[in-house]
Amino acid sequence: MDAKCANCDKVAVLDEEVTTVKCPHCGFEAKYDDYLKLMKQRVGEIVNDFHFDKPGF
Repeated sequence: MDAKCANCDKVAVLDEEVTTVKCPHCGFEAKYDDYLKLMKQRVGEIVNDFHFDKPGF
């Protein structure tokens, strides 16, 4: 199964046992639970950096 690399944003590979995410492009490797934590953190950063274009929101 494919996953987005938490390091380089290219396509990484989630193993069949859903235990490890590995990126053939940059060498990133993490346990799946750690990968989920990293990706949740990245989403939180994106949300915090988001600004509405219209005043009043």
